[in-house]
Amino acid sequence: MENQLNFWMAQVLILVFYIMTLLIYNRARNEYIGGKIGAAINLIMGFLLILFLSDLVDYFMVLVLSSQDDTIQIIKILLRLTAICILFFGGLRFFIGKSRTIGVRQQTVDLGRPDQQAMDIQSEVQAPVQKEAAIPKEKRTMPKLGRYEILEQIGRGAMGIVYKGRDPVLNRLTAIKTIRFSDEFDNDKVDTIKGHFYREAELVAKLSHPNIVTIYDVGEDLDLTFLAMEYLQGESLEKYVHRGKLLSVKQCLAIIGQACDALEYAHQHDIIHRDIKPANIMLLGDGSIKVTDFGIARATTSTKTRTGIIKGTPYYMSPEQTKGNELSGGSDVFSLGIVFYQLLTGRLPFDGENMAAIMYQITSVNPTPPTEYNPNISKPILTVLGRALEKDIAKRYARAKEMGKHIRMILDKMAEIEAKKGSKG
Repeated sequence: MENQLNFWMAQVLILVFYIMTLLIYNRARNEYIGGKIGAAINLIMGFLLILFLSDLVDYFMVLVLSSQDDTIQIIKILLRLTAICILFFGGLRFFIGKSRTIGVRQQTVDLGRPDQQAMDIQSEVQAPVQKEAAIPKEKRTMPKLGRYEILEQIGRGAMGIVYKGRDPVLNRLTAIKTIRFSDEFDNDKVDTIKGHFYREAELVAKLSHPNIVTIYDVGEDLDLTFLAMEYLQGESLEKYVHRGKLLSVKQCLAIIGQACDALEYAHQHDIIHRDIKPANIMLLGDGSIKVTDFGIARATTSTKTRTGIIKGTPYYMSPEQTKGNELSGGSDVFSLGIVFYQLLTGRLPFDGENMAAIMYQITSVNPTPPTEYNPNISKPILTVLGRALEKDIAKRYARAKEMGKHIRMILDKMAEIEAKKGSKG
């Protein structure tokens, strides 16, 4: 009886140990954002998990087999040998890849703005940064990516995680978007895609427009590629494309008008976004917007991932994009038209149960009239929206500038009507 009690007490202690290990693992996974450290944590956790399974044999097999039966011990030995093999062979790559990763850590390409502009941006975030800087550096143990200190996770996209970070050199807050190409694409294509990515990032970093997010630099830390960009205090339009959370028609017009300005500027510099969607348009506290993720789509959408899926957002693709044709600024206009429709109605104009159904609707089916969902949409707005969503690119707005001009004419007319009502009141 005493031996049996000791046995179960030992099992309870083992269970407590594994629960504590799981809690520590969860914390470590949040602290370290990838690379070799994250891989090592996952490897050790896998090793411990198999050991835990070997201990579970005592819980369940003893109920079926005699405690004297050698089968239990054989199973436990096999599981523990498996755990040791995983730890040994999984750990080999940390030694084999050591010389390569040391070189990669230095590959940071500075795409920052001139010092004066950096100081202007710094002044916008000086207060929160100074608050954090009050803590002595030697007492802070924050994870780092390149030279950037990682403060917290602020978002997650299709290809990686977005973090709020701090540049200790310029003492400014940054948003850091991470991408692990090795997880998404075949090894023989990774270098090519990275080359495209760096070239696109270099081009986009030269863009300077109030409605386009500023890119500071791009680099790699171990096997994690990252973009450091302007930190924005706002929310993406994803929040405002659901019924019950829609913005006013006037606000929607103001947002789309600014997005047209951003796209026109990029198109003039021969840069097409290719992935305009609510998640890539940030609405700031003062009502202004910033378009993000220029360049990323071009570097990745033409290549299939390991699972055979082409990167991109099918709900917001233009007809020519679904067919794999060469794209122009008109493709971005179509995608912006879809965002406009969704902001006004809380519905997607083209929807379906699978990729094929969505693409068929984009190329062949006219969307439901938006007035069925929102009766406050005027005829001039319907005209602009209809032209932006023309399937024939020859009938669509050729330039975002034209669409923006018509939107501002509608806003001016609305302001005029409101002024007349105010004078009568």
